Amino acid sequence: LTMSLCSSTLLNEENSQGSKRNSKSLESLELQTASSLQDNPLQQLQLASQEVLEKAKRSGRSKCPRCSSSRMFYCYTCFVPVESVPTKEIPTVKLPLKIDIIKHPNETDGKSTAVHAKLLAPDDVTIYKYPCIPEYKEKRHEIALVFPGSNSVSVQDIASHLQKYTKKSVCDNDNDCSREPLLKQAKIELEEGKNINECISCNRSEGTSLKKIIFIDSTWNQTNKIITDERLQG
Repeated sequence: LTMSLCSSTLLNEENSQGSKRNSKSLESLELQTASSLQDNPLQQLQLASQEVLEKAKRSGRSKCPRCSSSRMFYCYTCFVPVESVPTKEIPTVKLPLKIDIIKHPNETDGKSTAVHAKLLAPDDVTIYKYPCIPEYKEKRHEIALVFPGSNSVSVQDIASHLQKYTKKSVCDNDNDCSREPLLKQAKIELEEGKNINECISCNRSEGTSLKKIIFIDSTWNQTNKIITDERLQG
C-alpha cells in the first residue's frame, strides 16, 4: 500500500511538471508566433485561386458590364470586374474601418491602385475625385488622415488625439467646458509586439471613436493642393 501511494505521488508530480513544461512551451511558441507576425505580417495571408484571372488573361480584353468600355480584368472607371471575370469568383473582404480615398483628377485612372481596394472591399472603400470630397468637420473626432507631416501623430497616439476633438466638440456645443465629454473615450496604447491590425481591433473593442481613415492618391507634386484643402485641416 505504501509503495502504491508513493508511486501515485510520483506520477502526480511528473504530470504536474509535464503540464508546466507544456505550458511554458506554448507560451514560448505564442511569443515566437507574435514576433514572427510582427516581422512578416503577410505570412498567414491566404491567397485565393488566380485561375479566373488566368482565363481572363488568355481571352484578352473584355467589356465593362456598366459602361461597355474595353478593359482588362476590371473597369477602373466603374470599379467592377469586366464580363470575362465573374464577380462571384472574386473574393471580397470586410474591413474593420471605412476607407475614403481622395484621388487627384490628374492621376491616371488605369494606374491607380486605389481601385484594387474598392474591388476587394466594395462596402468599405469609397473613392472621391478631388475637389469633390465630403465635409469632414463634423466627424473629425472619428477620422484619421494618413499623411506624413510635422503635426502627424503615431498609430499609438491616434485614440488619445481623437479624444481632444471629442472634448472640443462638447465645448463648442456647451458653454461649460469643465465637465467631462458626453462620450468619454479610454486611451489606448499600442502594446509592444502588437501590429497595426491588432491596434485597430483593440480600439474597436474598447469603444474608441476611430471609424474612418482617409488616404490621398496622387503623385507627391500633386499632393500639396489636396492636403492644404480646408476640408482636410485638423
